[in-house]
Parts: sequence; C-alpha cells; structure tokens
Amino acid sequence: MALRESSTKAGRNANLALVTGTAEDDGNVAHGTVLAALAEAVARWQWDVAADLRRTAAKRLGAQATSDAILVAAGFNGITRVADAIGIRLDARTAEASVALRQETGIDAFAHAGKWAAG
Repeated sequence: MALRESSTKAGRNANLALVTGTAEDDGNVAHGTVLAALAEAVARWQWDVAADLRRTAAKRLGAQATSDAILVAAGFNGITRVADAIGIRLDARTAEASVALRQETGIDAFAHAGKWAAG
C-alpha cells in the first residue's frame, strides 16, 4: 500500500505486479526491472547473481541507493521469515486492508493459506 502511495506522489502509477515478477516491463518504477531482480536474488540467497546485479544497479542508481535497496529487500525477507516461523499472522485490520493489494500482486500464491488469517 505504501508503494502505491509513494509512486502516486512521485507522479507514477506503479504496477505492483513487478513485486511478483509478473509485470511485463519495469512496472512504471524507475529501474524497476533491476530492483526486482536484485530483491529476488537476495530473497533466494543467490549471492553470485546478487553481486552481478549489485554492480549493474550501482551504475544506474548509484552506490547508496543500491545499498538502500538491498537493505530493504534483506530486511523485509528476514522479518517475514521470522514472523512466519513463530506463527505471527496479520491483524484483522491489516488483513482486510490488504485484500485488494494481495489480489493485484498475486502475492497470496507465495504463502500457505494460514498466513493471512488474522491471529
């Protein structure tokens, strides 16, 4: 939801399918293709791929923006894994508010059925 709001304020309309790799282009996000690939490599622990993408991203975005993107991808991945492992579920308000977003991105396909159940 924040990505959608951020992109609107930046004068863009982000295609959130970029998050799940189903967008046909950069998702209307500056450098979206390389950022999505970098996040995917981090999430899949593909360090050789991440290193190549890190160099590519640094040339396009600069070193600081690339580091920031990697930190966000790694942090989100870690927080999500911890929450899943200890059984934390979304609160009812967040679960309800994210239904449309989850449908739009197809993100529900990446998790077990109980993940989105309010707990």
